[in-house]
Amino acid sequence: MGSVIGSAMKENMKEQIEVQASMQRNMMERQIKLQLMLRDRQVAMQLARGREMFNWYATFALVVSGACIGGFRKTKNPAVFAPLLPISFVTAYQWDMCYNGKMNRIRAGAEKIMADEQDLIGIPAGPPSVRKIDEELRKTI
Repeated sequence: MGSVIGSAMKENMKEQIEVQASMQRNMMERQIKLQLMLRDRQVAMQLARGREMFNWYATFALVVSGACIGGFRKTKNPAVFAPLLPISFVTAYQWDMCYNGKMNRIRAGAEKIMADEQDLIGIPAGPPSVRKIDEELRKTI
């Protein structure tokens, strides 16, 4: 009689362990999906912010360009065009970042680093572990 109850308990325990493992896998998959969704939203917000900044900066560059042209007409001195050089570089960079695929080039570069140069992106002193965290907590007590 005892062995029947013991075997039924063992079988029930095995089923419970399998159910728990399945639930943990399901929870982990959901957490990963949530993290990816949050990351996508953050990247979208950063890109939208960059585009908004580009609009403002491009407007500023146009105003400065008009002022430089007006200054040249008045003074006939080509030095008044000097501010246009750095402003045009920054405006072109921002346009490239927001509208011309610089993000794709950055992503491709990051993927290449992750594939070919793993030693450059390691965490100093290794990833934290539960043991290390507990040791740090004990130091503060």
